[in-house]
Amino acid sequence: MAATNDDMQQQLDEALARNKELQDKLDQLTKHSRQWEERAKANKSAADELEQLKAEHDKTVKETEELRAWKQSTEAEQERTRIAQQVSEKTGVPADLLVGDDEESMSAYAAKLDQFAHPKPQGLPNQGMQPSGTAGTNPMGDVVHQMFDNLN
Repeated sequence: MAATNDDMQQQLDEALARNKELQDKLDQLTKHSRQWEERAKANKSAADELEQLKAEHDKTVKETEELRAWKQSTEAEQERTRIAQQVSEKTGVPADLLVGDDEESMSAYAAKLDQFAHPKPQGLPNQGMQPSGTAGTNPMGDVVHQMFDNLN
């Protein structure tokens, strides 16, 4: 029986040693797993931060585009106002009544508006025609003269 106890003791020692090796291996794997878990959490945080930065970037790009469009619109309106003022000074038509986006169209509109507001006289209906009657030979005039001649 002594041999069996020694054999069992030896088997027990081998099992304990193997258990110790496995426990060390488990501890090492657990430590390694936790390192990867921490890296994953760090990557998740970095990924979340990246998504947030992308969203902020997209918002900034949109705002920049809106500001550029507003600036272009404002500059175009200022240029139109400047041209309208020049045309107004040349034609005498108030700048706020002018229609068009360039000097040519504004000048043409100003000319039409001026012609409407200040029409040129067309002249008398029979201007330039020869008189049809002779002077002094008005039969009614003779009758009137005869009537009033008797009063004298």
